[in-house]
Amino acid sequence: MGQESQLGLSFLLTVALLTAPALSANLPVAPAFAVPVLCTDSPSARTKVRGTAIVLDASGMIVTAAHVILESPPSCVLTVIVPNDDWSRARGFHPFAVQRCSSNDLLDLALCHIQPIESSRDWSFVRAAPLSTRPPTPNSAVTITGFTGWGFLPTVISSHVLSPAQLYRRQDGCYCDFAIDFAAHAGMSGSPILTSDGDVVGVLTTAGTGKFRGISFGTSMERADSFLRRAGLNSLAASHMMGHR
Repeated sequence: MGQESQLGLSFLLTVALLTAPALSANLPVAPAFAVPVLCTDSPSARTKVRGTAIVLDASGMIVTAAHVILESPPSCVLTVIVPNDDWSRARGFHPFAVQRCSSNDLLDLALCHIQPIESSRDWSFVRAAPLSTRPPTPNSAVTITGFTGWGFLPTVISSHVLSPAQLYRRQDGCYCDFAIDFAAHAGMSGSPILTSDGDVVGVLTTAGTGKFRGISFGTSMERADSFLRRAGLNSLAASHMMGHR
């Protein structure tokens, strides 16, 4: 079976799982710009959530945690699925191949391009996240949307920014510049961290261990800004980010 056939079959199975209601009524709506990064094993055609990504540009650029990309097995074909509505109402889903990634190990971020698996697809449903380069405010409320396990349904978690950030810096390199009081699950690396205004202020990168168990770390858009521009974030998306300072 060819790679496109494998991806097509896997995608149909994924859609069957995604058609259930994504959220309960008392949780925030999962935004369409938060998308699952899926790994389809090329020999078996089995698909599992590898991580989460944020759509930065409607022309097809995403950001996720670098380890989601760099630590993928060689047999893993990476794709994302974009809904045609927000995840709470979505009934149509569109697969994209993940291509041409640039990474920054210190920030644990990767900027990647996506391309429709079906070339005739309309890009109009690909919606960019509202970004803010304001630093996350200590003790402020945030929400995290991510994808885990085999079900591919979005999980929305409420959390708070912890302070002071310097307590969480690591001697072998800092993978974060702020922390939140939530223990991330496997697959949530790369999830957007949103303020109460709905702006993305950071990217979830890792869950704490040892004395940091029970909290998770993120890289702020403030700190990611220069890397994303150098890696190719286009002028429209860059000006969109600037407009939310």
